[in-house]
Amino acid sequence: MNRPKCSRVVLGKLLIAAVAFVALVAPLAKALAPGIAWGYLVFYCLAGLAGLLALLVVASVCSLQFWQFILRLGDTDTQWSWFFGEPRGLAALRRGQRVDEHARAEGK
Repeated sequence: MNRPKCSRVVLGKLLIAAVAFVALVAPLAKALAPGIAWGYLVFYCLAGLAGLLALLVVASVCSLQFWQFILRLGDTDTQWSWFFGEPRGLAALRRGQRVDEHARAEGK
């Protein structure tokens, strides 16, 4: 099984983003709850960040499963689900006709 490689650059960027998040949120949270120790505050900020990341992963997986379900039902493309119908000429292509013949047959 091929596992994706996680480079040091990506891990470094994630670490910098986590430190920036904690640096921005911790002082604001300390002002809201002045009686809490800094260690607990940083822990809660990191736990919140991990929760947001988990929520993002779950939302991504659910979204991908939904789009796969749509494709299995026979939809042309997931983006065409927003419209009422298929792209012009696709039905003719599925029947083996040329698109310009199909347009002439309909009088267009």
